[in-house]
Amino acid sequence: MSLIFNPLQLNLTDFSILNAKPIYFNYNSVRIYLVGCGGTGSFLAPLLCRIANFLVEMRKRVHITFVDFDSVEAKNLWRQNFCSGELGFNKAQALAMRYKTIFPQLNITAIEQTVDQLILNGVIPTIVIGCVDNTNARQQIEKLLIDHVSLISHGQTYAPCWWLDCGNAYTHGQVAIGNWYSIEIEDYQLETATCLRLPLPSIQYPQLLIQSEEDEDVSCAEQVILNGQSLNINSQMAVIAAEMVHQLLNNQLKRMQIEIDLFRGSMKSTFINQENIDWIIERATINT
Repeated sequence: MSLIFNPLQLNLTDFSILNAKPIYFNYNSVRIYLVGCGGTGSFLAPLLCRIANFLVEMRKRVHITFVDFDSVEAKNLWRQNFCSGELGFNKAQALAMRYKTIFPQLNITAIEQTVDQLILNGVIPTIVIGCVDNTNARQQIEKLLIDHVSLISHGQTYAPCWWLDCGNAYTHGQVAIGNWYSIEIEDYQLETATCLRLPLPSIQYPQLLIQSEEDEDVSCAEQVILNGQSLNINSQMAVIAAEMVHQLLNNQLKRMQIEIDLFRGSMKSTFINQENIDWIIERATINT
């Protein structure tokens, strides 16, 4: 297939990429938790396994854990990466069994519990990927990260933990990454060549922790039937999240937010530079 544009051509109206810094994540071992194995999570699972398979070939150690308490239902087959043969199975177990068969060399496990039962050991560098569809689950992920920040602040661990959050509505969504719980600008001063801290996704997007009344009891699977949610939004979100994980693990991730709109065919990145970080923290301070 021939290219119809130059992929190296930059958008010269956005100069923030020119002084963007990559997140430092150069480790031989990594643990990845995929929390939520429904709409976005079920499509993200195979992409994470392919990334892990590549890293294992490069002599790195990767442990992937799928986390979900829910079971596969008929309504999930509309927009999630499951088949009729998996009906009734726990979602995390179904994905773990499937991809352990495809990638037998990978360390893949499943946790059939809610996220509040998850405990980070603080020993191995960790990425927590949230693909949840309710406020309570995000609050529990935020608590995990806050507890981890406390361990680092008190010198009880030096292993980093990053939270990558995926959220979407009908045809649009966003992915954000962060690892620190603070609204003090001085906590986010960039190093000369790298980034060590970014505000948590819940600081970048405070609305993530605010449940609207209309969505309180409606899951994403039900939204696709009731509101015509795009059948493709979750797979698109998964691709974006997977690329951010891949870049993170290769010390190349210079974006802290990516927003997409399938209806308009648009994508917007917020790059990691001091100006963008300061703006996010100032906005969070005002809204506190």
